[in-house]
Amino acid sequence: MFNGSVLNSRGRVLPALATIPLVLLAGCGVAGTEFHPGIAADVGDQTITTRHVDKVTDEYCKAVEVVSKGQEQAADSERPMRFLSNIFAQSLVTQAAAEQLAGEYGVHPTTSYTSSLKQLEPELVKLNDDEKAAVREVVGAQAYNQDVLTQIGEISLKKQGTTNASTDDQYAEGQKLLDTWMRDHDVTVNPKYSIDFDSKANPADTDVSYALGAAAKGGLEATPSPEYTDALAADQVCLD
Repeated sequence: MFNGSVLNSRGRVLPALATIPLVLLAGCGVAGTEFHPGIAADVGDQTITTRHVDKVTDEYCKAVEVVSKGQEQAADSERPMRFLSNIFAQSLVTQAAAEQLAGEYGVHPTTSYTSSLKQLEPELVKLNDDEKAAVREVVGAQAYNQDVLTQIGEISLKKQGTTNASTDDQYAEGQKLLDTWMRDHDVTVNPKYSIDFDSKANPADTDVSYALGAAAKGGLEATPSPEYTDALAADQVCLD
């Protein structure tokens, strides 16, 4: 099922962001600050709005609930909506950067990417148009990033004299080049999405709110604790 890699994830979905020193937006939309209300991220020449991230998250969750209806859910299948929005923001930021890097290398998605999207379609038949669009965007972003970064890595390694690299090595090389691109270009991310990482690739809590109680602190874990999820209102949880 399409939600497996997201709702059942036990850590970050997108390692490409692990060592990127993203510039975090700060301020309240006043002169002299970089923060603009409603902006989730500025990635080079692309802008991602918080409204878009929220809509994708909401519609994706609705899609998961539709396809999961009548099925027995695992005890830990529930996920806070905030957890999903952070993952999706990461995915969209990575794709925005990867698209621009791919343009510099003259790389386009392969048939592997288009085939993965076609294989998704049978799972979407029960969804409305907005839900379908959200699922395609989330799954498509992950497939796109994997596809083009592997191609970019292959080009780079061949230039270095390595012609028999595995796809894993090609993808790792592509991620390194994406890291470099993001360091060299303007990439600013709203701190609410908590996707800054320290030098050891550990998630750093960049949100402007603070967790005080034990249950609230459970929401800061890579996988939010059941206690944290149970304490949330129903509209703040996916698969509640």
